[in-house]
Amino acid sequence: MCRWFKIFLFILILKSFSASSQTYWKVENEHGDEILLTLTVNNTKNTFEAFTRKDALKDLAGIFTYTLAKAAGKLKYPEIVFIEGKSQIKKDTLLLNGDFYYFDKHFLFSSTIADSKFEGRYIDNKGRSHRLAGTKMPDAKPIKDYAAMINTTFLLTEKNIINTGWLKSDEWSDFKKKANDLKSKISDDYELAATFFWLGKKLPFAPFEINKERPRIRTSGRKNSAGFKEIKPSVVYMDGNSLPVNQREMDSIAVNMNKKRYPNLIIDLRGNSRLGMLSANILISYTASQPFTPGVCITRNWSDKNAVIPLKKEYSKLFKSFMDGDFVPGSLYKETGRYLKIIPNEKNFKGKVFVLTDSRTSRVAEILTYVMKSSKMATIVGQKTAGNSILTGNLIINGEYDLTLPDCEFFTDDGKSLNNKGVEPDISKSGDEALNYVLSII
Repeated sequence: MCRWFKIFLFILILKSFSASSQTYWKVENEHGDEILLTLTVNNTKNTFEAFTRKDALKDLAGIFTYTLAKAAGKLKYPEIVFIEGKSQIKKDTLLLNGDFYYFDKHFLFSSTIADSKFEGRYIDNKGRSHRLAGTKMPDAKPIKDYAAMINTTFLLTEKNIINTGWLKSDEWSDFKKKANDLKSKISDDYELAATFFWLGKKLPFAPFEINKERPRIRTSGRKNSAGFKEIKPSVVYMDGNSLPVNQREMDSIAVNMNKKRYPNLIIDLRGNSRLGMLSANILISYTASQPFTPGVCITRNWSDKNAVIPLKKEYSKLFKSFMDGDFVPGSLYKETGRYLKIIPNEKNFKGKVFVLTDSRTSRVAEILTYVMKSSKMATIVGQKTAGNSILTGNLIINGEYDLTLPDCEFFTDDGKSLNNKGVEPDISKSGDEALNYVLSII
């Protein structure tokens, strides 16, 4: 680059960041979520401010609630993201260093801006660095058509949510009204997520959220993280958060476990609500000694047309099983339902099985606990489960976004719901004591 061109470029940079310049940036975090930042640089004072839509938190919470939160020190700014600090122009690059505020969270922030590209990061409270990358935008118009997305969300919810009684509640009516009032103002992904989080706190169901990146895609593309840990020569431990997601993973684990012939298996479901039905079906088949069908999951496609719960003898005629190869996690809402079909794995575990639970053990983990207990396949140690056996799905809003909501309910083979009931342990222990107790008796 010649000397005169460098001088010319430097003059342009200085002009673009004059005494008080304002630009707009679409910035993406490491998870693919995007924010729209308005950046104001004061080169006289060498300071900057960058923020998402003005007063968005006030709009969400209401002036009274926001004022109380600010007075209590929980919020500093009325924007969802507010960044401030020192600025410096070095050669053809703008350097920013300061503080990143997100609701009531505060992080250290730094970035560089050059050639219409934004490269930055913030450091969380555990010292971890999180990358930010962005491009310059011509104005502060919303990144996406969020109003259309919210309209689609309402249609999907009212068509697919498992309990239609929830849609008749005052809480749902209030949520819809407030979201409709705000939808034309929403400017980025962060504000969209905040709208559902903040306004959805009083809804009679959960979760209810929009995700940028589909969980089922992340799961299917992940590395083989399922595994087990030997606690002592006679005990193998499996974490409920890393149970196998397919038969290949389970077979790999089974080979290693069978080589050592462990007499005891501990399955830890404490705090677990993210387990998938396919993983549960695979694990039950691995610990089962005989075939059985413990229950069925049904969706609105069934309940809208049928007043009764299907009978056990009808499962195979009416539904596919979770073990059929065409099952796609997160998309059960497209079907009438699926049933658990347990066929013992040829490499099945033949020792004693212990399941650890606590008051947060819910959804699929709770169903797994019930099946293990009712079939006498395991001893349940810990606390009564959450009493939340309503399952969730990932409903497609468009090519980039999913809606997560309760869309399916599990019924036992005698037609009973587990919801609002929970599963009592065989041996009652606090969540922290459960593992140590099991280790003390084996």
